[in-house]
Amino acid sequence: MVNLLEVCRRAHTGPTIDEQSFQLEVVYQTAKRLCDKYNIVYDRENPVPADDDLADRLYQAGIDFVCEAGAYCSDTNRMIKFTREEALEAITHSRAECVLGEGKDRFVFRSRKPESDIRPWFHVGTGIMSTDERMHFSLVSGYASIQQANSISTPALEKIDGQFVASGTPTEVYGAIRAIRIARDALRHAGRPGLAIGNCISTCGTVVGTIAAGAPQFGLRPCDGWLVPMYTELKVDLATLSKTAYLLNWGANICVETGPMVAGYAGGPAETAVILVGYLFAGLLVFSTDYHLLFPGHLHKGCSTAREVLWAIATSAQAISRNTSRPVLYLGYAAAGPMTKQYYYETAAYVAAAIPSGGSIWTNHPARGLLNDYMTPMEARGTVELAEGCIGMKRTEANAIVKELLKKYEDRFGDAPIGKKYQECYDINSGKPSQEYADLYGEVIEEIRSMGIKVPAPEG
Repeated sequence: MVNLLEVCRRAHTGPTIDEQSFQLEVVYQTAKRLCDKYNIVYDRENPVPADDDLADRLYQAGIDFVCEAGAYCSDTNRMIKFTREEALEAITHSRAECVLGEGKDRFVFRSRKPESDIRPWFHVGTGIMSTDERMHFSLVSGYASIQQANSISTPALEKIDGQFVASGTPTEVYGAIRAIRIARDALRHAGRPGLAIGNCISTCGTVVGTIAAGAPQFGLRPCDGWLVPMYTELKVDLATLSKTAYLLNWGANICVETGPMVAGYAGGPAETAVILVGYLFAGLLVFSTDYHLLFPGHLHKGCSTAREVLWAIATSAQAISRNTSRPVLYLGYAAAGPMTKQYYYETAAYVAAAIPSGGSIWTNHPARGLLNDYMTPMEARGTVELAEGCIGMKRTEANAIVKELLKKYEDRFGDAPIGKKYQECYDINSGKPSQEYADLYGEVIEEIRSMGIKVPAPEG
């Protein structure tokens, strides 16, 4: 099998091409040609298709795609090429599960099939910036208190001792170490000390910072989840490869995160779906990844809940889950923010596209994931409960529900309500939501339940 040293060699010896030519002439043109070859056509009227043949054709297109496009090293301006035999060997010999966490909070992340009644993996939380250390503690404790959570995200920390955390400076290392310690204290407070932190390390913006703050004495472990990015589209740099070398030698869980953009270099929904499947192979070949995080978005709408993106999520999840045993997470970004009904309409559509299609989920990020403090444990709880209501759902049923949900929000991307900050709808000290937010949550969940998503009723 191809190892990282061989990848590095190819990053210095592969075909030379400038970045824009790679994006336009290789990525987009290859995906477009393969859509024609395999008859992969976006169906606007069916955001959650139930077409197994389409899924299998899409899978074959994804294999062809990675064998033709490979990956691109932005530091050397060279393509990293792979053969079909290497791609097939990588998927054949890849592990079918990933173990995260320890003690009572040790869980095994496995794949699912479309319409499966097997519970998905629930990764809970966001890496959105928090501006207050008390809030950081309260958020992590709140995420860990969601009993369905298999792993969590910790927020990024904005300041340390009054100084802004700046990437590439000592404050980055100090801030990351502080954030880890706060998170570990919060997990112990919630009674879940072994729970895996799956976005290592959100406060770090550089590889040097990650490796420095990720040393075991500061509280992170190989059994946490370590994110390595493949930049849009199919780009890697030598720093990321260096981070991967560190993680591989440590035996840490590696999760490759990739976010192709509909209406960007990825093209339309059909081309984006091909590229999403291609990323599965690219992650294995370049990074020897243990599991995958896919977060497609829409370039102009700035979210993952647009109709075109939901179709790409559903079809790629079906292609991957029908044909492989790889653990895959889908992460969504809602246009609307906390304490708005639109956030939950968007989230319900996102999970109804992913879960019946065989995916697992990373809880939906509010307010496009862009605004400091615009996140609470309530949105994470809502994503999990809505996803639970989609377990075992038929794709035809999900398709009908998603179409009804889209009517409630798809004309509001331009003026989506940003909602309220954590401080405005939660008590930082108690970690409890305001009565206003609790009431809104109850109302919108009951409304969505009446549309056919069987959200578990509250106990008592």
